[in-house]
Amino acid sequence: MDRLPASYLPASCLRPARSSVSSAQSCEPPVCKSGFRARPLAWPLLLALLLGSGYSLAAAPAQPAAPSQPTDPFLQSGPAAAQGGLRAAPSAQTLTVAAFGTPRFSSATASTRAVFDLPAGLRYVLTPTYSGLRLDVSFAPGQMQTLAAQHLIAPGNAVSDYTLTPDPSGGGQLLLQTPFPLGGTQGWTASETSIASGGRVLIVTLGAALSGGADSSVSGSVQSVAAPSVSGTAGVGSGPAAPLPVAGAQGDQLPPGDTTAPPNSGTLPAVTPALNGSADSSRLTSGTVSGSGAGAPILAAPRVGKNPGLTRVVLDLPPGTGFRVTPLPLGLRIDLTGVNASQLVSQADLTPELRAWSFAPNLTGVSLTLLTAFPITLRSGWRDVLLPAGGNGQLARLALDISPALADTTPMGALALAPLRSSRGSMLAFSGAPNRPKVVLDPGHGGSDPGAIGQVVEKEVTLAVARRVRADLNTAGIDVIMTRDADTQLAASKNTDLKMRAELGTGAAQLFVSIHVNSMEANAALRGYGIETWWNPNHPNSQALAASIQQGAVATTAAYSRGLHNTQSLAVLRQSRIPAALVEIGYTSHPVDGLNLKDSNYLDRVAYGVASGIRDALQGGLGANWR
Repeated sequence: MDRLPASYLPASCLRPARSSVSSAQSCEPPVCKSGFRARPLAWPLLLALLLGSGYSLAAAPAQPAAPSQPTDPFLQSGPAAAQGGLRAAPSAQTLTVAAFGTPRFSSATASTRAVFDLPAGLRYVLTPTYSGLRLDVSFAPGQMQTLAAQHLIAPGNAVSDYTLTPDPSGGGQLLLQTPFPLGGTQGWTASETSIASGGRVLIVTLGAALSGGADSSVSGSVQSVAAPSVSGTAGVGSGPAAPLPVAGAQGDQLPPGDTTAPPNSGTLPAVTPALNGSADSSRLTSGTVSGSGAGAPILAAPRVGKNPGLTRVVLDLPPGTGFRVTPLPLGLRIDLTGVNASQLVSQADLTPELRAWSFAPNLTGVSLTLLTAFPITLRSGWRDVLLPAGGNGQLARLALDISPALADTTPMGALALAPLRSSRGSMLAFSGAPNRPKVVLDPGHGGSDPGAIGQVVEKEVTLAVARRVRADLNTAGIDVIMTRDADTQLAASKNTDLKMRAELGTGAAQLFVSIHVNSMEANAALRGYGIETWWNPNHPNSQALAASIQQGAVATTAAYSRGLHNTQSLAVLRQSRIPAALVEIGYTSHPVDGLNLKDSNYLDRVAYGVASGIRDALQGGLGANWR
């Protein structure tokens, strides 16, 4: 029997997961005509999209296993306990077959490994995408198994989110989301091997510096890379745009958002207005409309309203209606009880965010499925609010907003970084402790240089976030040098100002981190949203530092990850002599992302994520001249 060595990638200590709830204001959409009729073949096509893995997945012949080696405890078959702070969502259940879908995670400094048990008859397809690795699974006829939903937040250094969503066909879709894009063979590896219990496992390793893809031992197939498409009008539904072009002779020295022209009044998309009668509220995953209903009234078709960067779907619900919202990899399913409806499918491509919706009667009521043009998680991509019924027989309204820029804006509560430990084992959480590391924080812009202007002013937000990051780092025993701690700039000349900021990144500090807010031109504002981190090859550890910060910021905010970038030579990074990174925490030009940047809870979260990335980088030995 073939086995792997026990020392293969030890498990790392991971931060605890946090629950996900979102709040934001919303708007009442215009009433749309009900009674959409499916065009010929529309329902089969939509069903194929919703089921994901319902198509035939032919399994390749099994390959010879690797040479026999001692047993690796992470490759044992059966359910795996959560490692280092992993936490499943409340709805997650134990799987009933060979623990498939409950991977065992372990992490090195810049990579994460996931081990999946492969029950008999399982067939799978691996698809590397812009935001992670997708596995579509099904079972051979006569070997159908039962899968249950799973969700883990930040299960590893290189995995920001893991979900398993079953489908009615008996298969399901698994998503390993990463803070960096994957290519056909870049950013990941996959292999199969036999284990001591006699079964086989699939071993997936993810890391920005990895290459290789699936090797010859993999019995599943690999689909072409699913990269995001960008068109002039597809906007939000098509994924982020490519890096902004360099502007001007000094353009290659400035962060991407600094190359956009300041917007004129009214040129940016309008912010979605508030929904009458609503207030900021926690995300609802289930509930019941107050009152008691008579019989099972027929449910009207949902009303769909399009707003800049966001689509709202509104259901009018009679008294006594129960509802449960379940996030899918590419959409939402709303199960409704106490009502009835005919099977119905909308037209395709309703808005840039909403591809289609469908009603499907069931034994207890109706299921409404919303098919989105972007990935959905428990914490991002959607929010909802239940508005009670008003007078004159008005029905209650369940309003669901969908947008890829919707992130986690719930309060974090009391949460502090774990104390940093030096390699000598001393804790550094107390003021005056020896050998405290130093980090340079650079809040972008200041003084007469406002930076990007949109729904927020960049210089104000970057300073507010940097102060929060400093407080979080101080708690962990890390000293901070601020390039500015007020609304000032270091020099009137932009080039001199950037040089002076970079010069603070000398041997006196271990890391240099610059904080900025992104923007895009008004005619492309809907294409820019999410968090990205930049690095230059000024130091061997700069890329790993950038990856740690990106992973931390995305994990705590659930914001869209635009990954790592180094296609422009940024002066503030290039001139630094220590590991350096620049993080763009959101887009002030986007109507939804701009609201994130105005939310103090979001700023708390993004600051904690940046701080945790810095702390992890220091703990992992990435800081210059400190151990």
